[in-house]
Amino acid sequence: MILSQPQIRDAVKKSEIRFDPPLQERQWGEASVDLRLGLKFTKLIPAPNVTFSMAQGITAVADTGLWHEEVFPIKDGFGKRRTYILEPGEFILAQTYEHIYMPRNLIAMVEGRSTYARVGLSMHQTAPWIQPGWDGHITLEIRNSGQFKIELTPLDDMPCQLTFFQLTSELAENTAYGSRATDVFQNQTSALPKTKP
Repeated sequence: MILSQPQIRDAVKKSEIRFDPPLQERQWGEASVDLRLGLKFTKLIPAPNVTFSMAQGITAVADTGLWHEEVFPIKDGFGKRRTYILEPGEFILAQTYEHIYMPRNLIAMVEGRSTYARVGLSMHQTAPWIQPGWDGHITLEIRNSGQFKIELTPLDDMPCQLTFFQLTSELAENTAYGSRATDVFQNQTSALPKTKP
């Protein structure tokens, strides 16, 4: 069962689904919520001679040190909102401005919005599910497949939407996302897991 807007609002009112900061009225859809683009952008630094194996998981990639994360202030020194220019063919990771908490009886799907898709922007490559028990910002896998440079503005742009699905039964706490050591993205404030000390 997909939750409609009244059901989502009710779950938020009861603090079953939580958004921090709270959603603005413009973010509510008929059966989904739009999420704002956050302030962090992460991209892979080109290194043509580097090879890594994904068999060891994402931490192997994070440990290469080939990722550059930029944190944008909301405004520059002149009071103007800063933007990120995404070049044609460029791939970046960016986080939602909202921190989301998912209860153990729901699962959500993050999808790009058609407004952005029609100029060639995709918001996830193969990771649409926000699992029961999820707690954190959502990392978007953004690719510009279009022909033009695209300006992305944190807090103004709402490039993705969340749709909520009711599970047939609530997961036990020890089986929800975040209960295993391999759930490396739980409570993250960065697009990649922390590297080893």
